[in-house]
Parts: sequence; C-alpha cells; structure tokens
Amino acid sequence: MNMPDWQSLVENAYDLQIMDEPVSLFFQPINRFYHQNLDLLAQWADYLNVEKGLPICRLLRNREGQFGTEINGESWVLMSREQMRRDQGITTGMMLAELHLQSSGIDVRAFPESPANSRTKDWEDRMDALERKYEECLSRKSQSAFEQIFLNNFPYFSGCAENAIQMNVDGFIDFPNQDPVCIGHYRYSNDDHVVDENPALWVVDDRSRDLAEGLRVLVWRTAKSYHEPDVFKFLDDYESRYPLTEHVIYNMYGRLLYPLAFVECCERYFFSSNSTDQRELELLLRHCEEKAEDNEQLLSLLAQRYDGQLQVPEWLIKQ
Repeated sequence: MNMPDWQSLVENAYDLQIMDEPVSLFFQPINRFYHQNLDLLAQWADYLNVEKGLPICRLLRNREGQFGTEINGESWVLMSREQMRRDQGITTGMMLAELHLQSSGIDVRAFPESPANSRTKDWEDRMDALERKYEECLSRKSQSAFEQIFLNNFPYFSGCAENAIQMNVDGFIDFPNQDPVCIGHYRYSNDDHVVDENPALWVVDDRSRDLAEGLRVLVWRTAKSYHEPDVFKFLDDYESRYPLTEHVIYNMYGRLLYPLAFVECCERYFFSSNSTDQRELELLLRHCEEKAEDNEQLLSLLAQRYDGQLQVPEWLIKQ
C-alpha cells in the first residue's frame, strides 16, 4: 500500500482557513470510533472545547461537508488538537469531573452502542461463558499452565463477580431514579497529567465507569501495593468539582468488585488468542492473581470512606 501525501490530501480535501488558533492535525479511522454518531460527537467536542475550554480534539468536515474522507479504501476523520493548552492547574481528577459534569444528561438514545443499560446482562453472560470453560478444563486430564492458574482462581473471581452482579441488581431497586449518563471513556487511563480528549474513545455511560477504572489503574500499575494518598487525591479532586451521589458510589464499588482484568484475560485465551499470546496471557493472569489482595484493600478503603452511604459484602468490611 502506498502511503498518501498527507499534507497535500489535507490541503485539497479540507478548507482550514477557518481555523483561528494554531492546531496539530491527525487522522483517525472511522472504524476506531466507539460511537458512530459523528455529527453529535462533533457537536459535543466543539461545545466542550469552545464553550467550556476543555482540551478536546475536534472533528473536521471536508470540503464536501462530510467527516469521513476515503483514503486507500478506508474512511478517515481529520482531527485537530490545540497547540496552546488551557488546562494549567487542573488535575486529572478535576478534568474528568468537568467532562462528566458538562456532558451530564447527554441523550443515550442517540448512541445505540452505549452499554449503559446492559451492564448486568453483559457481566452475567461473560461469567457464564467462563464457567463453561471452567467445567470443560476440570473434565480434562491435563491442562496448560494458563488453565491451571485459571482453575485455581476461578472460584474466587466468580464469587467477586456474583457479588458485583447482585449489587447491580440491588442498585436498580434501591435507586429507581438513575443518575444521568455522561461522556466517559472506553478505558479511562488516569494518566499522571491531563491529556487531550479524543472523541473516538468516548463512551456514553454513567460516570462510575471512569471512576472505577481510574481507581483500578492506581492499583494495577504500581509495583507492589497502591498508595492510599493517590486514591484519596484522585477522589478528592474529582469530588471538588462534581460530588458523588450514593448511586454513583454504589455503581463504582460494584464495578471495582467485578474482576474485569481477570475476565478479559481469560476471554482472550479461550476465545480469541493465538499460540504466540499464551505466555503473555499466562503472565497477565498471574498478575491478576497477585493484585487480588490489593484490590480487596482498595474496596475496604472505599467502604470506610463512604461508610453510611454504601452497603458492601461482609467479607470486605474489615480487611
């Protein structure tokens, strides 16, 4: 495949005279957008960037008025990123809160890919599929190294998932008035510094999604145990801009209780991996096993922080 002349392509296909500020440009494949309603994504990106001053990459239309431009048989979107940053003094927790707050109440019906209303069923289906693999591995006389680790740990992680699913079910009963959804991320990275938001990675969901992932990252990326001050700072910074409701706390806790990393690792092994991935997945599964205690400590810490606002499984109250 011949690489296109990107500069000539941009000059010919786009009218960039309307740009008031210096920007950096990059192309994003349309099939890498989680949501496909590009018109509405662009409206939200413009609003959050121009009106609210948040560091958001914007989608640019070509001369034909379309977001998609055909390049080598694939459709791409030209994106712009401001070169002058306006986020001095804002932390990642504050930035996340602003994104959630300013997009709160976004119409989930315009984004049919949203997982907001299917979380419980999705969790159940995924655990059911892994349970079938568990029974299948048990019935065999020999297992791979990965499968041995899987067999040793599945009962524990399955129990965590059952508790998380029950919290989800109880949440719909205890909180009939659901919190509004907002713009979040497919996988929130909780970087050490504020980065420009890419709408291709946005997911319309409730805000507990990003909060749980942000805390999970703090546990996952440290060599040993996470640092409590990092957890408190992230939550304090977030809540200084957008306080948590009991429902959000409840959902966040349930998401952290659900063993997402374990589930995704096992799904890759059983349903989509090739032979070259197996050693990598074995190491990843061992890491899930090693981090289980740290995650329990995090859950216990949150139970203490939100005491009186949250009912948690008894086995997590005193760790």
